[in-house]
Formats: sequence, structure tokens, C-alpha cells
Amino acid sequence: MIKNINKIVGLMLLGSVALTSCEKNIDLKPTDTISNETAIQNLDDLDRAVIGAYSNLQYQQAFYANTIMADEARWGVDNSTRNFGLAYRWDFDSGSGDVTASWGTMYNVIDRVNRALVSAENVPATGATEVATKNRLRGELLALRAMGHAELLRWFAPKYENDQLGVVIMLESSILGKPQRSTFGQVMAQVNADFAQADALIPASFTDIFRITKPAVAALRARAALYAKDWANAVTYATAAIAAKGTLATGTDYAGIWTDANTSENYFQLRRNSNTGSVRTYWTDDNTDVFFSPSYKLIDTYNPTTDVRYNAFILRDGTVAASRESWKVNKYSGQTATNRFNNIKVVRTSEMYLILAEANAELNQLTTGATALNAVRKARITGYVDQVFTTKEALIDAVMLERYKELAFEGHRFFDLRRRQLPVVRDDRDIAVGAAVPKTLSITARNYILPIPVAEKFANPGIQQNPGY
Repeated sequence: MIKNINKIVGLMLLGSVALTSCEKNIDLKPTDTISNETAIQNLDDLDRAVIGAYSNLQYQQAFYANTIMADEARWGVDNSTRNFGLAYRWDFDSGSGDVTASWGTMYNVIDRVNRALVSAENVPATGATEVATKNRLRGELLALRAMGHAELLRWFAPKYENDQLGVVIMLESSILGKPQRSTFGQVMAQVNADFAQADALIPASFTDIFRITKPAVAALRARAALYAKDWANAVTYATAAIAAKGTLATGTDYAGIWTDANTSENYFQLRRNSNTGSVRTYWTDDNTDVFFSPSYKLIDTYNPTTDVRYNAFILRDGTVAASRESWKVNKYSGQTATNRFNNIKVVRTSEMYLILAEANAELNQLTTGATALNAVRKARITGYVDQVFTTKEALIDAVMLERYKELAFEGHRFFDLRRRQLPVVRDDRDIAVGAAVPKTLSITARNYILPIPVAEKFANPGIQQNPGY
């Protein structure tokens, strides 16, 4: 891994270490590590390496930090010691791990991918079945690399514009050099290239929802195109993803998605259990203390009687004392009363419909865009009557509201506001609890843009920091 990122994620090197003493170069083989060539010798080894890359996708903290920096959550009455206070108050800097952790997390994933891709070149494959398996594994790795770079852009690009600073493009694992950030457009070009290769290598017959399948590639490409403002391709990929996955869930089927009773809208999800951690404990501890609650602003967007999302996402606990927090995030309450773990839904069908609606609006295809938006609302709201939009701006505003409601607590809201260069504005009721909680984060405020981690700057002083840090 490149030197600076290696310092952050703390990976153990799997290759040899070159040391220079006087004028001699001495190759030393570490005694407590194994080389890629030794670790990955056959398809089973390669499969385990792919699983290892997946295992480093830690989305729960990213979901949480994104939510509390936006207007989806408020400080819970029970919250006296919980971390993330700096993120919630928009008072963080480059040393605040709450908002910079994704840098190390995603480069960790990318590093594992690059090591596995190098080793895959020498893995033997005999016969059509083995060749197809090897190709599919390579496709998964390339999709993970694309996804990692795309996520890094969402977090650390100052603006989602082609000429703006992006992140470091990492295509190999090396401790040499001090790489610089490429532009947003350059990184997105690499993202698209990796996704295109992945799509060609992963067969349609591969349907493991806990890994990246062909429909998942289409869905992730649609999301990337949305951030790149590549509206035509956003439509193309979202349409392909919808065609592969099917219809939107309704009623009890939709509620069942959040207890893992079904996977009807999930393209790609990450398994969570006692070994991998719970999303729920970021919101509510095992002793029922509520750290952050759904914001009143968000709660007010749902009709409690007709909108299935109200009970799926929001819980009003009438059993707690008046001095305790009664509003709770219900989206990750667990599979059962005793199994409090939820699989992480990385990308879902409804997001594709909303991408389709927004991209068509940008292309002035108002009827097509409205059809996609109305489909989501009709699936979620009993008695919903289709709405007609006469302007592009009205349709986009409606899509943004629906993304706020539909994708709440899934790690999108803060980035959605930044995509549209909109301020974060909290309701007055949502800043009543907690010390010095500000109401508005303007688009010119320092913390509207997230910093490159200070550890990265220490290791690689030449890397350009984001404005204001």
C-alpha cells in the first residue's frame, strides 16, 4: 500500500521490505508474514481473499456520521457521554476520526483488492468452469475497487465537479512514493473503467446478495453517475438495475426488509452479527440509552397512518420514564427481539427509482421522472394519488424530499445536500437538547467540506488538504 495510507490503516505488509544501509540494498524476508504468492495459490485462496476485502467494508460508522451531520437526527435526552458530538455540532477538524475514518476504511479495502488482483494473475484455472470462477472473482474485486474510490469521492471531494480535487487513485499496493490527489473527473473515470470491467466479468447467473452481482454493479454505477452529474448514464444504469431486480416492496414486505425477513429490494448487503457489530448500538445502547433520535423535522415528513416507513423507521417508546428519551430509530432495531443485528443494505431498488426520477428531471423528461417518483410513493403510502410536475425544479425538490424520507439513516442525506449545494438546516426543536447545537451549516462554512485526515498529512506532507483545514 502507498506509504501514507498504509500509516493510517495500519496494514501489515505482505511483501518484502527494502532497507538501505550505506550503499547496499538488502532484501529481508519477514518471518511473521507471508507473501501474496504463498497466500493465494488456487481459486479457493482467491475466494478467501475476496471475502477478506468484503469484510473490511465497515458501513455502520459511515451511516451514523453522515446522518448526524445532516438533519435526520437530534441529540438524545439520554446522551451524556456518546462520541460523535463534534460531528453533530459541526466542530470537527482533520484530527476528528468520526468524520475521517472512511479514508482509512476504504483505502484498506482497496489495498486488499489490489493485492488480490496481482495474485489472481498467477492462479491456475483449468476448464471453462474454473476460468469463469476466476473471472467472476476478478470482477468482484474490480467492483469493490470502484466502489471504494466512489465512496471516497463522496466523503472527501470538496465539490462533485470534474475539475475539483478528488482523492488518491490507488491501483497497486506499494510503500514507495507520496501520491497526490487526482481530480474528481479523473477518479470517476477510473471508477467507471473498473465497473465496466466488473460488469463484463461477473455473470448474470451469480446471485449471492452478500457479494457484488451484475445487478449490484448496475446499481452502483447509477449512484456514481448521479454524483458525476452524468444524467444519461444514471438513467441507463438505474433502468438496468430496476429491470434486473423487479418491483418495489409494499406493506409488510417492505417492513420485513428492515428485520431481514426478506431481501426483496436489496441488490447488495453486508452480513452483520456478533462478530461484525450492530448498527443499532450506534443509536441505542443495550441498556436502552438513546444517543441520537430521529429528528422532529424528519418525523414530520411521514404520515403515521398511511406511510409504511413511519413504523419501519420510527419508534415512540411509551414504556420509558418521562425523563428518558422516547423517540428511537427503528430502522436497525434487530431481526428479532433477541437478535439485535441487521444486515447493512448497501444499495436498494428504491434508490434506483429516485435516481431515475432525478436524472430524468435534469434531462427535462418530467413525465418519465414523475412516473419513477410516483412509483416509490405509491409503494409506500396507502391511497397515494400520482402527482404531476410542470417544472424541473419542482420535480427535483420532490425527489430530494423523497430521498430524505426513503433513505433516512442510510448514509446519503449529508452528501445529497452537498450534491445540490444546499445548506443543512435543522428544526428549532431538534437543537433544544445538547450543548451549543447549531441550527444551520451554510455551504460556505468550513465543515461543509470534510478534511483529509491529519495522519495522512503527517505521512505525506505534499498531499493537498481540503479548504479550511
